[in-house]
Amino acid sequence: MAKKQPIRKSLQKRLIISPRYTQKLLEIANYGYELFGAKVSDNFIAKIENKVMALPKMPEIHPKNRFIESTEKKVFRNILVNKYAVLYSVTARTICVITIYHTAINPETIKNFTTPPKNNTVQK
Repeated sequence: MAKKQPIRKSLQKRLIISPRYTQKLLEIANYGYELFGAKVSDNFIAKIENKVMALPKMPEIHPKNRFIESTEKKVFRNILVNKYAVLYSVTARTICVITIYHTAINPETIKNFTTPPKNNTVQK
């Protein structure tokens, strides 16, 4: 007879998706659709979304954002996908996907993204 495994609470952090990220991703999808067509745009968006949805498993796998200062309690990181970066923060209990931006923008602009809007959407 097999031993029963003890029930363990999930160690994964809660994933929060900001409306700003959702809106920017939609803009990128529409731009890609117009420029490259539906298939290429859909594949690119799926690639980004797969990386975002995998964050709760290993949020520290992506590099820290070099333009935003992290603290002991909150670390800012980027998922790099082609010429875009998904900015997210990691705390003890949550991962907040803040926005997605083209990597050619002015670094000073990136600092303005660190305050997430109030109406966040919880994904997981």
